[in-house]
Amino acid sequence: RRLPQGRRFDDGPGPRLSPGAFTGYSQNFLDLMRWRVREVLLVSSHYDSYLFDEDGQLYGLIQDEYLGLSMSHSPEIVKVSKASDALEMIKSGREFDLIITTPHIEDSRPLQFAKQVRELGAAQPITLLAFDNRELSSLLAQHDTTIFDRIFIWQGDFRLIIAIIKDLEDRMNVEHDTGSVGVQSILLIEDNMRFYSALLPEMYAEILKQTRRLISEGRNISQRYLRMRARPKILFCTDFESAMKYFTRYREAILGVISDIDFPRGGAPDPRAGLDFARHVKGLQPDMPVLLQSYHPEIEKEAA
Repeated sequence: RRLPQGRRFDDGPGPRLSPGAFTGYSQNFLDLMRWRVREVLLVSSHYDSYLFDEDGQLYGLIQDEYLGLSMSHSPEIVKVSKASDALEMIKSGREFDLIITTPHIEDSRPLQFAKQVRELGAAQPITLLAFDNRELSSLLAQHDTTIFDRIFIWQGDFRLIIAIIKDLEDRMNVEHDTGSVGVQSILLIEDNMRFYSALLPEMYAEILKQTRRLISEGRNISQRYLRMRARPKILFCTDFESAMKYFTRYREAILGVISDIDFPRGGAPDPRAGLDFARHVKGLQPDMPVLLQSYHPEIEKEAA
């Protein structure tokens, strides 16, 4: 399903897919993951593309990963090096579900390009994929980057592209899938871009592998694809308020919480946000698993 023109990516799921010939238990799974990323526009200079394209094999590696994890489709990735070419494709009505841009575009800058996309009325989420942490820090310090849906740092793992796609799909589908059949989620709170850029690919790969192992070998390929749709979701957030919103809304379906200690609350860094959030979670659900992560060993006793 595509995003209609003018519709924002966070407006919620759209019309139901027809179950068709599927019956019984299959019908419930067919109706999961109704919103999928099918086409990605990657706007990047030739040099940046070279840095993460694995000698031109990026798309092939992603395809192999999808097939290896028994996922029914892999998104198409359309690569352009100029903002002008990307804007022309959007103007022509080409329907992209996600736009990924790098800091170096041949005829523009990422912020300028993102603003031009929005001026066209395009509602697709725009993700910034950076390579240099110092360069990114300068961008964050000098400009308002809230126009980007997410910002990630490339560290050499092609699975980050898959994680970016799955993160968006989970956010788009969590409300329907949780309410429909009770699909469960893991709540991840982390604001350090380098950490979550490394952690999300690992988490998604592990969840997908474990889900595949749980699927009975006696089922046919179509049934296995359908059951992969019911894998646990990752609800990833970077601040206290977003985490609280997710936990309050989906509390009964959350498997556990993985949280940093120091992350923003009320728009400012809070060195105790993770501890306070963990106390809130345990106060409501004492048996909820909570994993706290920190650089600082001195808080280990309080965390325990």
